Amino acid sequence: MKKIISVLLTLALVLSLVPAVFAADEPTITMSADKTSVAPGETVTLTLSLDKDTVVDGAQFKIDFDKEAYEYVKKVPDTFDDTTNENVANVEGCVGATYLNTKPSKPTTWSAGKLDTFTFKAKEGANTSAATFKLTIESLKKYNPDDPANNIKVAHNVVGGELTIPVTGGSVTPEGYSVSIPETKSVTTGETVEIPITISGKDYNAYSMRISYYTDVLELQNEAVNNEGFRLSEVKYTDADYRPGSSITLIRYGDTAQPGEALTLKFTAKAQGTTDVTILNARVDESANSIGFNAPDATITNGKTAVTVSGYTVVLSDDFTRTDTEGTVIMDGDTLKFIPKDPNYDYTVTVTVGGAEVTPTIGEDGTYTVANVTGNVVVTSTKTPKSFNVTLGADTTGATTATYQTDYTFKLTPADGYVYNMAVTIGDRAYTDFERKVNDDGTTTYTIPGAAITGDIVINSNKKERDPYTFQVTFEGTGIGDVSNNATTVTENDPYSFTLTKKDGFDYTVSATMDGAAVELTETVDTGNANVVTYSIAKVTGDLVITVNKVSTLNMDVAVSEYVQMDDKTVFLVTVTGTPTEGMAYAYGENTMYKTTAYGVNVYSWLVIVDKNQEFTADTAKANIKEASATAEEMAPSYDVNETKTVDINDAQLVYDIYSGKYGDFEKVTVKKFLCADVNSDRSVNSTDAVAVVANSN
Repeated sequence: MKKIISVLLTLALVLSLVPAVFAADEPTITMSADKTSVAPGETVTLTLSLDKDTVVDGAQFKIDFDKEAYEYVKKVPDTFDDTTNENVANVEGCVGATYLNTKPSKPTTWSAGKLDTFTFKAKEGANTSAATFKLTIESLKKYNPDDPANNIKVAHNVVGGELTIPVTGGSVTPEGYSVSIPETKSVTTGETVEIPITISGKDYNAYSMRISYYTDVLELQNEAVNNEGFRLSEVKYTDADYRPGSSITLIRYGDTAQPGEALTLKFTAKAQGTTDVTILNARVDESANSIGFNAPDATITNGKTAVTVSGYTVVLSDDFTRTDTEGTVIMDGDTLKFIPKDPNYDYTVTVTVGGAEVTPTIGEDGTYTVANVTGNVVVTSTKTPKSFNVTLGADTTGATTATYQTDYTFKLTPADGYVYNMAVTIGDRAYTDFERKVNDDGTTTYTIPGAAITGDIVINSNKKERDPYTFQVTFEGTGIGDVSNNATTVTENDPYSFTLTKKDGFDYTVSATMDGAAVELTETVDTGNANVVTYSIAKVTGDLVITVNKVSTLNMDVAVSEYVQMDDKTVFLVTVTGTPTEGMAYAYGENTMYKTTAYGVNVYSWLVIVDKNQEFTADTAKANIKEASATAEEMAPSYDVNETKTVDINDAQLVYDIYSGKYGDFEKVTVKKFLCADVNSDRSVNSTDAVAVVANSN
């Protein structure tokens, strides 16, 4: 009997080692790839297929992938619905897909063949032989009419459920940047907690980080900014345990920085308690990689600072300041002292300690004292502004009293033939920051801001007979280079004239204003040269602004603007507005110009680098523009300056390097990328373009 049992056990063991044979009536789902290996930047497409028609009313699949080597790009919708967007998929390293029959009582049959395709892209710099894709079928069911709540599981087989597709030939390898913060911090309530963030490795230019903390214990002091070279933003939330928290995003780009302390986060300790300041993720990179690569992840060596807060809080009314010490914390049994910030009010003060009202003592110098503090202190107040006397000057009218924090106005009614030099004192001190407004009736209204009224006001108009005025003459417009005999000043009541020598190929318009009002110009044409015209004004009674504009009469509209200033060179943007002959395109020299929709309809652009002191005008550019047998490449506005198909901090870094003059030619950075750098389409590259890229980055 023992021998028989032994033989049966041996047979069972042998059978367990034999591969399972798929049941003939069960469907087989196969995952296959269009490539066996890829290079960085290339894509691979996975196909899910079915070997036979199958009745299915619900399904849930997922594909896990190596997120360090690949990023999810898209799914071609055939059978399944997406349950994971690209951003989430690339963070989790997992793509989900579902199928649900909306009318389960009517059976649905999947036809044999392709079910769906999923496309992934190998990351720049990736180099691995172990990158895998794993298919998991979490559920496959059909409708159960007898028990709709419990559908029938569909038995199935899987082929190619795990595929290894190597990535080889990566040209950029992350340099091993790491990020860390201190392990612990201990402070009292009201104090400032400083958390330095340290970047280790080699020199860098750009970083992005996301950091979290709990707002019931700490309050961020660093202000949210979105400036050239830096962005700090904060999003507050409530976690699953209903505790209030916050997520901080930090982005930096610009000049090269050395390893070490990158920045310091500063927090105010709000109340007793504990919290962790945690680095959730971080990316760091150097400028050289911004031309063609995305910033790599940095290693977080110590990503959590445990913060412990203790002590009583002191919440003072904004009207007061402490004299016993600085800050917003006080220890058990200590004495609190405070005084008004502004002596120009009368105050009513209420003080509570641990929620109970107490009566402070008030010293002769106005100091309030609260002894033996045993709980959190709250000081509130109401106040009434003080009033002061006003002494008016010659030819002025106004109220004889003025109130602190209420604007005070007075009016000057000037007498003919006199000038005034208004002087004001407040509390025996000279005051000059009053506002002046000239009214239509010739009077002038003066306003003293309420915040400046801290004492008695004395007004002195300093009235005296005046001398004739000297008025300023200002020329503006595109044609002022053709103006001569144009003095910049003129005496009151004197005539004024200037000469315009018109150039062929241009139309001119000339106008003038005197003290802001239009004034008529008399024209006198030179009898010997009809292009020479003298314009005159018979009597000047105010400042003159003369506008001379000229417009080319040529059919082709060529414009030139300064695009980027370098140390010894200037990059000019040349644009042509027009429609070239059919089958032709505008060219600057031998280079076909780009059709740039950002600058308008039928606008073509090119960039020209000239020496700093070299004159470059629209006429200079026009002489180099022709029609060529070519097709102009069309450029649409984009924040993807380095053309990686991803907008990140390296796009902002490239913009910064361009307007900082790092690239003096178009060898490393092409004309097209230079043109892409003007993301706000204002015909120049500057800090506003970099800020705009950061605001629209991933």
